[in-house]
Amino acid sequence: MALAIELADELGLDSVSMRLLADRAGLPAHLLYRQVRNRGDLLGMMAERVIDARRARTAAAHDGPRARLAHLARDEWAMYRRHPWLLTVLASDRPPTGPAVLAMVDRVVSVLTDAGFDPASAYRAYLVLSGYIQGMALLIARPPADPDYRSWRSATHLRLEHTGRLRQRPWLTAASRTDPDEDLDSWFDFGLDRMLDGLLMPHGSH
Repeated sequence: MALAIELADELGLDSVSMRLLADRAGLPAHLLYRQVRNRGDLLGMMAERVIDARRARTAAAHDGPRARLAHLARDEWAMYRRHPWLLTVLASDRPPTGPAVLAMVDRVVSVLTDAGFDPASAYRAYLVLSGYIQGMALLIARPPADPDYRSWRSATHLRLEHTGRLRQRPWLTAASRTDPDEDLDSWFDFGLDRMLDGLLMPHGSH
C-alpha cells in the first residue's frame, strides 16, 4: 500500500493501476491480484492506510464540542492537502467502508451527539461539515501540477480588467489579488469557523 500511495501522491490517482503497481513492485501481476481483487479494493485499502495513520491524533478530552470538531475537520483537511487523491476515493456515492473510514465518521458523530444531537441529526450535521471540507478540497491542486495554470490565471485577470468586469465587482478585484496556493488554508479556516458557529447553535434553534 505504501507504494500505491507514493504513486498517487507523485503522479495522481489516474496513474495508479494494478499493472503499474506490479511493475514498480517488481512482481508478476497475478501475484498482486492474489492480495487485491481489483482497483476499487486497492483504492479502499489506500484510503484505510492514510486515515489509520492519523487515528492517534485526537483532540484533548477536556475540549468542548467546537474545539473537537475543529480539530477533526482540520485533520481531514490536512489529509486532503497531503494526499489530494483521497478526495476522489471518499467523495463518492460508493465510498469505502473499512474500519478506519467508519471510525473517522464515528469520531465526528460522537462529538455531535455529545453536543446534544440525536443520532439522525448528528449524521446530517456530519454530512454538512464533511461536504464543506470536501468542497473546499476541490480547490487543492492535484499532481501533476498544470503548467498552464498560472498563464491561465494571468490571462484571465487581464481579460477581466480590460472588459471592466473587475471595476464592477469589488469582490472580484479583491479575489484577483489572492493566490489559492498560498491562501487556501486561511480560506478554509474562515469558512470552518462560520460553519461550526451555525452547526453548534443552541440545540433548541436547530
